[in-house]
Amino acid sequence: MVRKPFFLDTDAFLRDLNKRFEEEEFLCDFKNFLAYIAKEKIKLTPKCKWIPMKHLYAINNLLRNPLKLDNAIGDKVYKTREECCAGKIYFIDLLACASECIYINRKDTLMPGPGCNDFLNKDGFNKKRWLIFAWWFNLDWDSWMPEGDFGKTLRDKALEVIPYIKEIIDIRHRVDFKEFTKTLIENLDLKWNASSQGGARGNMEWGIKCCILEPLSWLDIIEFCYAEEDKIGIKDIKSFYIKPMGKIFLEELVRMGEKLKEDSAKKSNCNNN
Repeated sequence: MVRKPFFLDTDAFLRDLNKRFEEEEFLCDFKNFLAYIAKEKIKLTPKCKWIPMKHLYAINNLLRNPLKLDNAIGDKVYKTREECCAGKIYFIDLLACASECIYINRKDTLMPGPGCNDFLNKDGFNKKRWLIFAWWFNLDWDSWMPEGDFGKTLRDKALEVIPYIKEIIDIRHRVDFKEFTKTLIENLDLKWNASSQGGARGNMEWGIKCCILEPLSWLDIIEFCYAEEDKIGIKDIKSFYIKPMGKIFLEELVRMGEKLKEDSAKKSNCNNN
């Protein structure tokens, strides 16, 4: 019996792969957010320049898995009152600005940005890559997490975190959450800059989760593994693992981070000379 040669239809494979990326939850949510901004041209709140609640509820309904914006305690219903309390939507808003897919005009109105059409015209892989780079290198982590100035602290050390991302890329088993955060806290000499230092270590672990690991989870790069629920229904992160396709995007992130660090070193040497 003569075996027929196996030929991989590369174009069909790439089309299928890009379709999978396009259909990922976060990318769908992000595109729906951009479509809503383009349609509604939202006037931001005067004080904090946030998306008004009526629009926030409308955007939430467009998410594949809407957030719980209302919480009932007994007979009372407590509604979310500010955009920053609607975590994923607020992150998408910040990321849309960081990626230049939206901008705020002089009338404090959200508008499609200079990069919007370029982003939408890219294939699924490059859309996702664009958002990952925008998150890591452009997004204002201080606005995302102002508590203890920890977002700013991590933003200032973003390039220093890159080698630790590189270390976990090829790990095939689960990465222990406590060990990962401990390594960053101790090796990067991270501090919790608040008057009260009670629970500082736990707060820094929470900050690393919010600024680094949660976005990676939303972007379908990693998946969390949780401990059992405690008595009040809270599940702590026990570990995480890198998804098979997630490795590709982490390698892209590391390459870009190393290039920027190298360029920065060359510029510093030139200035010193």
